[in-house]
Amino acid sequence: MSQSESVTDQPERRDYWRSLLKIEAQLSVLLAERTMPVERILNLVPGTMLQFDKVFDSPLTIEMDEHALAECEVVKVGDRFGVKITQILDRPESWIPLTPTKKGA
Repeated sequence: MSQSESVTDQPERRDYWRSLLKIEAQLSVLLAERTMPVERILNLVPGTMLQFDKVFDSPLTIEMDEHALAECEVVKVGDRFGVKITQILDRPESWIPLTPTKKGA
């Protein structure tokens, strides 16, 4: 592969990268979190109230695999709820080579 040719210029690799985009991932919306002793968690019963340090109207966090992706706010969609993304969070990219690299290259 020449220096001007990118990985996606090769049809077989382009198809591989496109197939990666079809993988489904679990998204979660994090309301708030806190740390509690296991003993207290085991004693939770219906009706127990838990307090969090987060202000009730502060943004929620959209996560994938415990990595924060975006901030959002709750919205009503008919008789259901959804979230509206208010900010995409920046995070440093980490790249892992898919093919072995030559030493000294």
